[in-house]
Amino acid sequence: MSLIYFPIMVLTVLVYVLMPRSVVARLQEANRRKEIAARLKAMDQFVNKGERVLDFGAGRGDFLKHVARDFSVDIIGIDIIDYTDDDVEVLMFDGDRIPLPDKSVDVGMAAFVLHHIVDQERAMAELVRVCRSRIIIFEDTFFTPWQWVFVAWNDYYANIIMGSVRAWKSLGKFTIAKMPMPLTFRSVRGWSAFFGGYGLTTRSVQVRHNAIKPMSKVTFVLEVAPQTATVEPASKPAEPVPAMA
Repeated sequence: MSLIYFPIMVLTVLVYVLMPRSVVARLQEANRRKEIAARLKAMDQFVNKGERVLDFGAGRGDFLKHVARDFSVDIIGIDIIDYTDDDVEVLMFDGDRIPLPDKSVDVGMAAFVLHHIVDQERAMAELVRVCRSRIIIFEDTFFTPWQWVFVAWNDYYANIIMGSVRAWKSLGKFTIAKMPMPLTFRSVRGWSAFFGGYGLTTRSVQVRHNAIKPMSKVTFVLEVAPQTATVEPASKPAEPVPAMA
């Protein structure tokens, strides 16, 4: 399956380019709903009614709206871009400090955001600072050197190539999508070690293997200890790319 993955992706791009905009929109919506359902299922036992939930990298707040509806929680988002959605409060992140007081939210979550951040240490320290109970992390991950290659390529493919196609279909003109791509992926063990450096206790690790793509997704549910309010370990580099056999 790995050998035919790249040709399938090229074919997918061509099909999307040729498809009518309405069909592309329906496919995107179907994929989005499937992914959101998987995230909500992974969170189900770890978010309580009435809690305050922060989404780090909220975008337009689409996922947050589902979280609010399914778990009956108060929601707040943060992002580096102001998407201006009146239904969701999204604060601006300056890359250094989340504009919230210490321990001001019950649950923080980051959905496929950390691997787009160069200074993961600073971002994680800020999440620990503002969260008083739990942090839920959704991330892409790998188990072999070859899988790291696929994960890295898929990130570029999904965000830059397909992002440009989606923008063209939506706006009617071609534009190159832009997004930070530091490729700071980690293995499950690498992420676990990274989170452990902040005094976080792992309550749950859930791995989803893709049926077609040679890549995996992982959900970490992390318990925040009260004494970790000001913990900020020394800067550590992202896990190195594993050597090919």
